[in-house]
Amino acid sequence: MGKKKIAGTKNVYELAQERLRMIFNEFDNVYVSFSGGKDSGVLLNMCIDYIRQNNLKVRLSVFHMDYEIQYKMTIDYVDRILEANKDILDVYRVCVPFRVATCTSMYQSFWRPWEESKKDLWVRPMPKGALTKDDFPFYNTTMWDYEFQMRFAQWIHDKNDAVRTCCLIGIRTQESFNRWRCIYMSRKFQMYHKYKWTSKVGCDIYNAYPIFDWKTTDVWTANGKFKWDYNTLYDLYYRAGVNLERQRVASPFINEAQESLALYRVLDPNTWGKMIGRVNGVNFTGMYGGTHAMGWQSVKLPEGYTWREFMYFLLSTLPERARKNYLRKLSVSVSFWRTKGAV
Repeated sequence: MGKKKIAGTKNVYELAQERLRMIFNEFDNVYVSFSGGKDSGVLLNMCIDYIRQNNLKVRLSVFHMDYEIQYKMTIDYVDRILEANKDILDVYRVCVPFRVATCTSMYQSFWRPWEESKKDLWVRPMPKGALTKDDFPFYNTTMWDYEFQMRFAQWIHDKNDAVRTCCLIGIRTQESFNRWRCIYMSRKFQMYHKYKWTSKVGCDIYNAYPIFDWKTTDVWTANGKFKWDYNTLYDLYYRAGVNLERQRVASPFINEAQESLALYRVLDPNTWGKMIGRVNGVNFTGMYGGTHAMGWQSVKLPEGYTWREFMYFLLSTLPERARKNYLRKLSVSVSFWRTKGAV
């Protein structure tokens, strides 16, 4: 897949099959973290095929963090693949009001999906069978989404009285430096045995990244070759001219999504209309995300200002709490450079 096979070597699909073989042999509790994106989608499809083709007498758990606001095509895909394979899947569809970062407003640093007090503003009804905050004793109102994800691993390990638990995550090193670092910077004692594509997250609990070495072309080759179901949002991304490497399914309000937030208005106008009233600053970010107005990639000094003057002008436009926070960070930086310089 992807590249011409050299004699005596294995392609990324064959290597992924070997990794799945180890995982299902060594771990009694296996679940896939499934977002509805291309990477987690191809990983879930591959696991489903592996279980069916090898007649494994196991059920695969699927952990899906439902962020309330998503493209309809993503929601339809999640519903479709979970329903089509319900005979072998145990689904944990989480609808919890944890904190989720937002870059759309200086007045609101986070928002909460499925927040009970804002039920009238929910973008869509809560899915049937979803798990709520009442299902998770470890949940608290200060918890961020990534914290919940970490705590969920221990929760499902204990719930299933597992010997060893493995969470399968569809990240690829090609996607970003942080993802590359996640694989290659792990210390040996943090791995499961010597498998560099695993990392220990708790006592007898591990994350595994079976498709870490796949390229984007490998993902789409697999979908085509094996006729796997996929999120048709990517077809619309392609038609809209979005580069293959930038076609991602993620929370629409994080910093990385600024540039593409406005696509909601074109690709899913019904959801866009509801988003505007749900989270502060969505319309502004949709209009100016990816431009100099949002400081995207570079900031230009306006005529008649020094950088110091421009900085204080920008600070004066912020809410008091945000302004004091930035001034505090600036003070720490200035003190560091005055006392230690570049050391």
